[in-house]
Amino acid sequence: MNLKKNKNISILYLYKRGRKERLQDNKIFPSEFFYGYEELKKGGYKVNILEEIDLFFQIKNKFIIKILNFNSKLFFNLPIKMILEFLLNKTYKKINKANIVICTTNSIGVTLSFLKALGLVKSRIIFIYMGLFKKKPNFLKFYFFQYIFRKIELLTLSKSEYKFLKSFLLNSNVEYLPFGVDEHFWLPTKGEKKGESYVLAVGNDLARDWELLVNSWEEGFPNLKIVSSLPINTLRKNIEVIKGNWHSETLNDLEMRDLYGNSEFIIIPLKETFQPSGQSTCLQAMSCSKAVVITKIKGIWDEKLMKHKENIFFIRSGNELDLKNSVKSLVSDVNLRKSLEIGGRSLIISNFNVINMVNHLKNYLFGKVN
Repeated sequence: MNLKKNKNISILYLYKRGRKERLQDNKIFPSEFFYGYEELKKGGYKVNILEEIDLFFQIKNKFIIKILNFNSKLFFNLPIKMILEFLLNKTYKKINKANIVICTTNSIGVTLSFLKALGLVKSRIIFIYMGLFKKKPNFLKFYFFQYIFRKIELLTLSKSEYKFLKSFLLNSNVEYLPFGVDEHFWLPTKGEKKGESYVLAVGNDLARDWELLVNSWEEGFPNLKIVSSLPINTLRKNIEVIKGNWHSETLNDLEMRDLYGNSEFIIIPLKETFQPSGQSTCLQAMSCSKAVVITKIKGIWDEKLMKHKENIFFIRSGNELDLKNSVKSLVSDVNLRKSLEIGGRSLIISNFNVINMVNHLKNYLFGKVN
């Protein structure tokens, strides 16, 4: 690997939002959702970032937007509005200044894949793929995405999605990138916990089964705090819903770390999906040395490393009895909880940390550059 040559390669990260603000305000934050930007920059690599606000928002007419969104549904949910904004703003010219472009959202990834297929984008496109397909698409959608993905590279954050994509995108370049969290930010709490005793649940994606969790939470259970921007309705006195969103920092990173650290354990109820739903919450909690209860879905990112009652506590999808029993087990069995806390933190240090993720990314990126 020619290190000097690699450091002259320009890399552009494309994000949704929430990154520039953290960087500009010199905030203390975990680096995992920068997907290697921070570590590459500190290592002397030529990296830059753009967020959606730098790329789009040219079309403002609500009627036109409604028409574009309707047509988008007809054409396999292709982000037509975003593609037009890209063309109107001539953003592809900014993109082409970089040797490598890393897309971190599905909408941007699909947009650049489409423009790359048309020949407008010349840069090497890396698309960090996250749950674009809920199931194997019909043959028309299959051929369409096979066409637009043929000139870009897909990185998945779970082994299950890697196998899923490889099974039908036979001619596409698909690789697995092990996602890892910032183990130096998500640290175990020192000293005694502050305030009341509670169990914590966190998440904003639609695969969270909040209805199951609320319905399963018995009167005699510990207080439950749910952090989410999704609508959750409950009148139960031992459940508190807290609005939280990473992008808008409704709760900042330090506040989230405190919520993890002062909780008894974490619970992540999920609906069945191929997407690695709950991945960041689970790994952050593990890094804070917290026992985690999570639904064993098809999208679990590494079934070999995540072992029931060693470093994780698995429950079945949609199973209310499983969920109740998991809570009872972790409330009553202190030794089990302690074992999960130690096993979870060890798994982060050995595998699912941001340095490991960045090392895999560097080997992938620079092993393929001519």
